[in-house]
Amino acid sequence: MRAVLIVLSLTALLASCRPPDAGSSARGASASDPVAITIELPEDPAVGPATISVRVDRDGVAVEGAAVEITGDMTHAGMVPVIRAAVEAAPGVYRADDVVFDMAGDWIVTADVTLPDGSTARQEAATTVRRP
Repeated sequence: MRAVLIVLSLTALLASCRPPDAGSSARGASASDPVAITIELPEDPAVGPATISVRVDRDGVAVEGAAVEITGDMTHAGMVPVIRAAVEAAPGVYRADDVVFDMAGDWIVTADVTLPDGSTARQEAATTVRRP
């Protein structure tokens, strides 16, 4: 019994440290109402401040007036995530200029979007941050 508990504990621990799949996971959108979220990361991110943009489209049309929150989190446990509100820079394009990658390594950047109608969607992107 003890061996089973140890195996289950290790499995849960390993699963929590694994980065999420790179695909999107939309909440509140249906197949007849597709929401496309594109996260634009720096080409070669380094430790320090970065600008991250998020493009939001619904049925190929830019979504204006959404609320977008960007979260940067390392793929290993123990780090405090970086959370920033993005502001609309152009129709359907939301930008946060003050995202700070405070450590080199593998990061997951998540865009949580609340559309004007109250529905929500999420997109994740993986990146590796280098030392400057």
